[in-house]
Amino acid sequence: MPYNKDSSLTSMKKLLFFLFTLGSFSAFSQSTVDVTFKLNMKGVGFSFTTPEVNGTWNNWCGNCNQMTDANGDSIWEAVIPVPNGIVEYKFSADNWGRQETLAVGTPCTIFTPPSFNNRKLVVVAPTTLKAVCWGSCDTCSTGPVGPSLQQISLPITWQDTANVNYATTDFGGTFSSLVADPVNPSKMALKIVKGNTAEVWAGTTLGTAAGFQTAMPFSATSNQMQAVVYSPAAGTIFRLKVEDKNDPTKSVETPAVCSQSNGWEVLTFDFANQASGTAAINYGYTYNKLSIFPNFGITGAAAGEQTYFVSEVAFGTVTATKGSIESASISVVPNPASGEVFVSSFSDFSGAAVFNVTDLAGRIVKSETAGLSGKYKKLDLSSISNGVYVLSVIDNGKTIQKRLIIQN
Repeated sequence: MPYNKDSSLTSMKKLLFFLFTLGSFSAFSQSTVDVTFKLNMKGVGFSFTTPEVNGTWNNWCGNCNQMTDANGDSIWEAVIPVPNGIVEYKFSADNWGRQETLAVGTPCTIFTPPSFNNRKLVVVAPTTLKAVCWGSCDTCSTGPVGPSLQQISLPITWQDTANVNYATTDFGGTFSSLVADPVNPSKMALKIVKGNTAEVWAGTTLGTAAGFQTAMPFSATSNQMQAVVYSPAAGTIFRLKVEDKNDPTKSVETPAVCSQSNGWEVLTFDFANQASGTAAINYGYTYNKLSIFPNFGITGAAAGEQTYFVSEVAFGTVTATKGSIESASISVVPNPASGEVFVSSFSDFSGAAVFNVTDLAGRIVKSETAGLSGKYKKLDLSSISNGVYVLSVIDNGKTIQKRLIIQN
């Protein structure tokens, strides 16, 4: 085959562009902040030389991130640049000669079936962690006590991981964890997986057995709560249950139904209208514990494994997600998209409406204004690479977001 100078030059340009793009993406995705890990080794029942921190950022390498005890007080430390986002880690010693075992379900851990249970950490800024015991989420009584996390209470937004204990308690076949918001990755949300062996009553308690720091202020004129949820299917029933943490017989349950699929939605739960077969609200009781049941009444065997998200729960009305939750007031067709999509609304877009398509790193890859008012806007996405994006419609001071999949 004859040599084609132009073709080779074009190929070389494409290769250089690919390498540049890959390098830029890698540099962006690997931005790190310094995290100070502390481990109290006083009174451990085995001999060791050097503890270390192993995690997802160092590929569990063994002794890459060794800890030191400069003042000999048995509080070992290591300052490690850790990527932003959610990381898993655990303490070991002497290049995996020893490794800690953490109980499944303890608040600082995340369990990956069938057998991996590690510590979890949400990294958003430089931070110094408390000095914990080997194999425990807690500080040791024999060592210095670091700052303790606040007991969870309403409203819950999942954003203050540095100060609030967002531990959850799963039951009946659910698995929950704190993850990046599926629509807005700059925020955190609670992910609840209802497994394929889950019971009809499988759910997640938002907190531990200790319940909330402050009881929910129910009264004859104040009976409602709201939750912002994300479901794979319209018609999914979510149920909330409030109870007395010291007496589970004192409880109230009430349902709400999703009206859309694969999008954030505000559900209102009216506890004055309890679920059939459950107790009515009693204003003389103390309600200080809350559980949520995704796809209530359907077993995992019938539905298959399904994933749900919760971004906020509040007594009365949610506030933190205002202006950023996905709304049923717009639709995107087709989605997944190939080439062009049509964005439609029940009410007219203004001529100044802005349509932004951003990647999951938050970078705008396409931006257009409506130009003319109307209920429809056509967007040409043929030049955008395949993947998952977020479409944001900004109009009249409000922002509506939709997850967008591009398959050109």
